[in-house]
Amino acid sequence: MHKLLSSLLLSIVSLSLLLLFHGSEARQRELPLPNACHFSQINSLSPAHATKFEAGQMEVWNHTSNELQCAGVTVARITLQANSIFLPSFFTPPALAYVVQGEGVMGTIASGCPETYEEVGGGGGDMHQRFEDMHQKLENFRRGDVFASLAGVSQWWYNRGNSDVVIVIVLDVTNRENQLDQVPRMFQIAGSKTQEQQQQQPLTWPSGKNAFSGFDPNIIAEAFKIDIETAKKLQNQKDNRGNIVRANGPLHFISSPSRQWQQDGNGNGIEETYCTARLHENIDDPERSDFFSTRAGRISTLNSFNLPVLSLVRLNAIRGVLYSGGMMLPHWTANAHTVLYVTGGQARIQVVDDNGQSVFNAQVQQGELLVVPQGFAVVKTAGETGFEWIAFKTNDNAYMNTLSGGTSYLRAIPVDVIKAAYGVTEEEAKRVKFSQQETMLAMTLSS
Repeated sequence: MHKLLSSLLLSIVSLSLLLLFHGSEARQRELPLPNACHFSQINSLSPAHATKFEAGQMEVWNHTSNELQCAGVTVARITLQANSIFLPSFFTPPALAYVVQGEGVMGTIASGCPETYEEVGGGGGDMHQRFEDMHQKLENFRRGDVFASLAGVSQWWYNRGNSDVVIVIVLDVTNRENQLDQVPRMFQIAGSKTQEQQQQQPLTWPSGKNAFSGFDPNIIAEAFKIDIETAKKLQNQKDNRGNIVRANGPLHFISSPSRQWQQDGNGNGIEETYCTARLHENIDDPERSDFFSTRAGRISTLNSFNLPVLSLVRLNAIRGVLYSGGMMLPHWTANAHTVLYVTGGQARIQVVDDNGQSVFNAQVQQGELLVVPQGFAVVKTAGETGFEWIAFKTNDNAYMNTLSGGTSYLRAIPVDVIKAAYGVTEEEAKRVKFSQQETMLAMTLSS
């Protein structure tokens, strides 16, 4: 009996460990290429290629660059002209998108979820009402919104404003949800090749043709119960507008009257399901700041604690604004790479590697991208016009450690340890430890 109980207990423990490690493994990231994070110098990056469509363009960074291969991500910037649509598409890796400018409406097409938005029109009573349309939930977006995109889930965007919409999207190609290789791919549900795309190399993305293009039109007609001519239109056979097209007048769809409940941040993640989960939040509002200085600037963080769906995406975002002369104190990210995109102004950024060598020391400006590998120390100093950025980190709960300031590494250790470590006097050690009272944001002495 004792032997039987011992065997049963061992089986239960083994099963528990198997489930634990299987769950952990499913959340891990694939490793980047060997030696991808060994740098003698890091370069700031600009888009390597732009594909122009009828009503906008998609610019992509070179995914084979050492910097992006180190971070295990690829990056694109999408520009939609007024009254245009980025047609339904999906990526196999999870992704985060940031709205740099503009406003509009976004739809997330989650297969198997109900169409919860319904429009009924018509006559004078319930018996005479006429069904008009029904679709899944839509989300309004504006500058400062961060959107999560799940692996294989299609999204579309509509620019309903009078100016361009600009969206930067980071795809985590080394995420386990991406079962393909690390070459970025965009799968189009609608859209077509432009004349320009027909001359591109095979691995240049977006590639152009939609999912219906490869099927026999007769099969499509049977699947949708439509005629053959309509089936051919779904294939966009005679269409060369690309994946961003101009709408024929303002689009009409059903939208909720307010998104105030989303701004309040009342969701705790427990009641959220795959079909109803919040997918976005605005991190550009000053009142949302996690760090705020009236002189130096502000920092806002978005992670899986305040947007639970990020636990699936395995990325987080930080919005930063530095005023003229402001500094983000020297720090490092303990458990993630950082992909920083400059949204405005300019700054001098210095990055130091694990050997204490400077691998980046230069000005960055609007539209540039900078990768800071995990553990590399970094400091940002704003220029005369200030500095604004969005940083994507390759962990849904990335955290930073500071080298100086009120909650820093040096503040945490005894004065005698500082004396011994740096060969300074006790008075100097105390000045090093206590002089900087700010925690994250400060003004430079010259400002």
